[in-house]
Amino acid sequence: MRWNYATDIDYSKIKKDKVENNEFLFSLITIASFIEITSDVYAKHLSEYFSDNQEAVEWLQHKWEKEEVQHGKSLKKYVNIAWGDFDWERAYQLFLKDYLPLCGGEKYQPTKAKEMLARMVVETGTSTFYKSIEAYLNELDEPVLSEIAHNIYKDELEHYRYFDKFFKFYNENEKNKKSDIIKVIYSRLREANDEDTYLAFNAIFKIRNGKKCHRVDYEEFKKTIHGFAKKYYPYNMSIRMLLHPISLNKMLEKTMVPTIQAAIKILGI
Repeated sequence: MRWNYATDIDYSKIKKDKVENNEFLFSLITIASFIEITSDVYAKHLSEYFSDNQEAVEWLQHKWEKEEVQHGKSLKKYVNIAWGDFDWERAYQLFLKDYLPLCGGEKYQPTKAKEMLARMVVETGTSTFYKSIEAYLNELDEPVLSEIAHNIYKDELEHYRYFDKFFKFYNENEKNKKSDIIKVIYSRLREANDEDTYLAFNAIFKIRNGKKCHRVDYEEFKKTIHGFAKKYYPYNMSIRMLLHPISLNKMLEKTMVPTIQAAIKILGI
C-alpha cells in the first residue's frame, strides 16, 4: 500500500475546533467509514464473479480490498478522535444488522466487461467524492482529514485505472458498442444514491440523536450534500472519467461536457 493509516497520519494534529460542531461533516465521514471498512464483504463476492481471471482476483483480494478497508479504518480513527463522544462501534453494529442481509445478492452487469465498466463508474464517484472533501477541508483549515482524503482520492484513482485495464481486457472479446457503454454508465449513475448510504445514515442518526431516523431526516441530509457538491464537486474531472471508456475524440468530448454535467446534476449527483 502507498500509505499506512496507523503510521503515516499524525492524528495528534487534528484541529478539533474546526470540525467538532460540524454535524454535516461528521455524518459524511462516518457514513464513508462504515461503507469503506465493510468492503471486504463486497470484495469476496466480486472475486467470485471474476474467478475466471486470476490476475483480477489477486488484485481484488490483495490490493483493492486491503486499501478500501484501510480507508475505512483511517476514517474510523479520525471520527473516534474528532467526535470522541460518538459510539462508532455501536452505530456500526446497527448498520451491519441491516446491511449484511442485503449482501450476497448483488446485481451484476450481464457481462464481465460491463461489470468492470460499472466499477469504473463507482470509482469515479469515490475519487471525486474524496477530492471534494479534500477541497472542503482545505477551506476549513483541518489538515489531517484533508491528508486522509487526499490519500484515499489517490488510491481510488489507481483503482479506476485497474478496472479500466480489466474492462479493456474483457471488451476485446465482447466488443461493446459505444451505445452499450453509455447505457451501463447511465444505469450505474442512476444507482449512485443507493441504499447503503441510507442504512449508514439511519444507524448513525439513531445513536447520535437517541431517536428514530425518519426518511425526511435523510432527505434533509441529501439536500445539504447537493449544496456541498455545487461548491466543491469536481464535475469536469468526473465527466472526463465517465467519458473515458467511450473513447471519444477530444473535440467531441469537449462539446459533450456541459450536457453531461447538466445530466449529472439532474440525477442529483
